[in-house]
Amino acid sequence: MIANVARGVGPSTKTRNRGQNLETLLIPVSHTTDDLIFQWDPDVPLVVDENIELPQLEIVHNRTADCTQVYSTGNFTCLEVIFKLKRRLGYHLFNTYIPTCLIVIMSWVSFWIKPDAAPARVTLGVTSLLTLSTQHAKSQAQLPPVSYLKAVDAFMSVCTMFVFMALMEYCLVNIVLGDGAGKPKEPAEAAKARMRAINIDRFSRVFFPLLFSVLNATYWIHFAQYI
Repeated sequence: MIANVARGVGPSTKTRNRGQNLETLLIPVSHTTDDLIFQWDPDVPLVVDENIELPQLEIVHNRTADCTQVYSTGNFTCLEVIFKLKRRLGYHLFNTYIPTCLIVIMSWVSFWIKPDAAPARVTLGVTSLLTLSTQHAKSQAQLPPVSYLKAVDAFMSVCTMFVFMALMEYCLVNIVLGDGAGKPKEPAEAAKARMRAINIDRFSRVFFPLLFSVLNATYWIHFAQYI
């Protein structure tokens, strides 16, 4: 018997997600090729509704194939359709990447705050770090759990490291400036310490944005082929 899938034969299906490809296999449960054979329609093997849309993915194209399986118990007919998918960047761009970059940039505001304003700078650094942690958890909840490192995980980890480094930068500034413990510094020595702290902030104002821009460019160039 020859079964035409386009005419309503209902075999069991198995779906495999391999990267940007979605493979769907149509396999009979217990019938060998002696009883049942599936064949694609030679003229129109597959019809995809043009109105079908996925919230985060776009179907680029599809192809069909024959994947008849050969086992010791017999040959089992099998049809395969492979959908080539392309991720919609806009959704993740406006919900994950841009807000995360803004949080990182917000943490750099502390470089323009006076070195002796400890409450303001520490509060800004800790708030940025906690906000970024919440943003990372939100992005994880929107994606399926996998055992490997995703590109967005690498991006979020780098951003977390930058916010943490900005907080550690103030620790260095505070050490250079002096925490007020022990014998008070002479006015000239205190002025030198303050100038060194200001110079560290001035260096950070250039170093952090420059390094972040380089890493961002590297990230998008490397993963451009998957977009």
